This record gives sequence, C-alpha cells and structure tokens, in this order.
Amino acid sequence: MDTIQETIKLAGWGRKKAMEKQIEMFEKSLQKGEKLLGAGASHPKPTQQIYVTDKRIIAHKIEGIFENKKTEIPLSSISSINTSTKGLGANIDIVASNNNASVEHLHIHIAQELKKIIDSLVIPLSENTPSIDNTQVDVADQIKKLAELRNIGILTEEEFSAKKKQLLRI
Repeated sequence: MDTIQETIKLAGWGRKKAMEKQIEMFEKSLQKGEKLLGAGASHPKPTQQIYVTDKRIIAHKIEGIFENKKTEIPLSSISSINTSTKGLGANIDIVASNNNASVEHLHIHIAQELKKIIDSLVIPLSENTPSIDNTQVDVADQIKKLAELRNIGILTEEEFSAKKKQLLRI
C-alpha cells in the first residue's frame, strides 16, 4: 500500500489538496538523497502527521495557527516502535535513545503499514550493532511482551517471529 497516496485520499473532501500540498512541501525539505517512504495523518483533522524516510522519522504536530512542533528521530537511534488501537484509530509511539515521538488518531491500516516500513528499516540497523549481554536484557520477558502484542493483534505472526529470532540471535 502507498501510504502517501492513501493519506491524501483519506484526507476527505476539501482537505485532499491541502494534504497533497503539505506532503509536497515536506518532500522539498528533505535532505539531499533522502527519500520519502511513507506518510500518515490524524483523522478527522490532519493536525498530527508522520513522515517516514530512509534516514529518519518526522512527527509533525500543528498546535495553532503559528505553532508547529516537529520531532525528528534518526533511524539509528530508534529502540522501539509501538502501535495501539483506540476505537477506529491507531497511535504510533516511537521510542529512541535521545527522543520520543507519538502520532495519534491515524487510520489503522496506515499505522500498520507505517510500522512495517519502520520495522524493515530499523531491524537491519540493529543487526549491525554490537550484541548485548543477555544479563542486561531479559530476553524471555521481551518475548512474552511481544507475544502479548501478537495476541491482541498489534503484531502479525510474521513480525513476532522475526523479532523473536532477532532477540534469540537465530
């Protein structure tokens, strides 16, 4: 699924052009060689947006006419990505070593697709990092938490298996 086009489509009547312009403006501000891979916006009012590039994640919140809050998180500093559902919407929480960001009220299917994109970018990065002594991290507890996320539908069976293999260094 192309989350960028889907976000524009779901912006609703009267907001499609504005969302399209917002994404275009964002793309023009990317660093040289950086590519936009996905985008999402809160619903029904797109005041919270998330942009996923091949180098970083940007959470953008419009807080007023002249107030915007932009949080940039490099992919290399991400320690976890969590999604949660709330009614008909979903939230994405990104936890990083130096910063955190969250975007609320996304369409569920867009949040799930963005999480897949981010996971595919972060897991290869983490495979290149030095291994952590198992005494520092309780792998069994992490696998139990992942199983809970799978059981409530936040993670797919494939995502759970991939993360479990990563934790067990298989």
